[in-house]
Amino acid sequence: MKTKHLIYMAFALVTILTSCHQQEEVQKRFNSLEEQVTYQRAFEAVVWAMPATAIYRLREGFMELPGVDNNVVVAYSKPALSIHKAITANTATPYITAYTDLRNGPVVLDIPAVSEKASLYGQVVDAWQSTIAGVGPSGADKGNGGKYLLIPPGYEGDLPTAGYFPIQCTTYRIALVFRSIRGKNATDEDAYQYTQTMKMYYLGEEGKETKFVDGIPHKLQTLPRYDYRALEDIHAIFSVEPVLERDKVMMGMLATIGIEPGKPFNPSGRMKEIFDMAAKDAYDYMHNLVYKHHEEGLYWEDRAWSFVMRTDDVDGFDFIADNRIELDKRAAAWNFFTLYPKKLGKRPATVYLAPIEDADGNSLKAGNLYKINIPKDIPAKQFWSVTVYDDETFAFIDNELGRSGLGLFNTPDMEMNADGSVDVYFGPEAPKGLESNWVPTSGKKPYVWLRLYGPDEAFWYKSFVMPDVELVK
Repeated sequence: MKTKHLIYMAFALVTILTSCHQQEEVQKRFNSLEEQVTYQRAFEAVVWAMPATAIYRLREGFMELPGVDNNVVVAYSKPALSIHKAITANTATPYITAYTDLRNGPVVLDIPAVSEKASLYGQVVDAWQSTIAGVGPSGADKGNGGKYLLIPPGYEGDLPTAGYFPIQCTTYRIALVFRSIRGKNATDEDAYQYTQTMKMYYLGEEGKETKFVDGIPHKLQTLPRYDYRALEDIHAIFSVEPVLERDKVMMGMLATIGIEPGKPFNPSGRMKEIFDMAAKDAYDYMHNLVYKHHEEGLYWEDRAWSFVMRTDDVDGFDFIADNRIELDKRAAAWNFFTLYPKKLGKRPATVYLAPIEDADGNSLKAGNLYKINIPKDIPAKQFWSVTVYDDETFAFIDNELGRSGLGLFNTPDMEMNADGSVDVYFGPEAPKGLESNWVPTSGKKPYVWLRLYGPDEAFWYKSFVMPDVELVK
């Protein structure tokens, strides 16, 4: 007992000394208590604003493309390439995205009906990335097509009384991201042409032709910024958007570090240094939260695959409880994901699985070659895909092939196994003779998603069990 008691005392002493050392290191970073308060409020602001800054960066990135403006539709002619940087984008289906500013008045979004060639799936979101409308078969039009009317906050002008799906918005800047899902016997080109039949315009401009831009040829950078510019983005957002009741306390804190609606944001050189520290630390904090979030969401008891879409207590992603906003859970959810549905539902149409380690229980590492075996009977009614991201950014990894993922649509060009399964490899170098089955990682630590589109009964009842990622070398 005496030895055990001494061990506890030694452990407690080490803990105290470590804590004191950490506190001393923190204090060394600041010249005054005021600077420490500035750092803390900036840190909390970056965590608090995660959904808003992520969608703002997405908007700003697309607005930098040639010819893109409000109500211009960016329709990808084929799935995205490694030069297109966005948080956990997919490589299996072409994207359609557009942005608008309701300060200029209500906007009409005219969605085509489902055809044999293609259908649209996706969401319209506000400046907090909260879904305000779904479209297509899962939306209000139920796949029959129709006109969605986006109404600005506090709008008092005349509005049509029939023929529209009215959507009352609580923010001015609105984003939409859709996927064009090709029909059973259709091609990517068919899906692309189908997108050209949608329309987007300000109310009263019914005859105005909708402009389309193909995003494929253009590099894209839409990732959140984790330096002092994160605070610049927060200032830019709330110089336009209404302040919700729930956010007034944070807005009061932001005012003390120079972020106020209607006023310029001009931090000093020293303030920028503090904001840099705060944003970087917030990034590290949220990145760790993501992996904790994944560890808590393992789908099969004896496998390392996490079901990454983890909701709040009411099956959504706003994380607003009866007596609080769950800021950490919200930050973790939005740090690595873009555009959740309004409600997940018991059996969502698409599921996302991420391996938190390989079959040997080790975390995935940069420089290693890995293999995922996709069984012949994988339970996806529509299709499956594997996408490989940079663990640091959750975005595609640059590589000469422009390849960031492989899936069912790629199998005609891949080497298949005798049992009908197929192996997807990812790592810095291709396995000999299997280049068509390989996703390059360019020396980056990989972060991987397996997507199942239309998961069936075998998935939900867990009679199907996905093999773990295998280390090849």
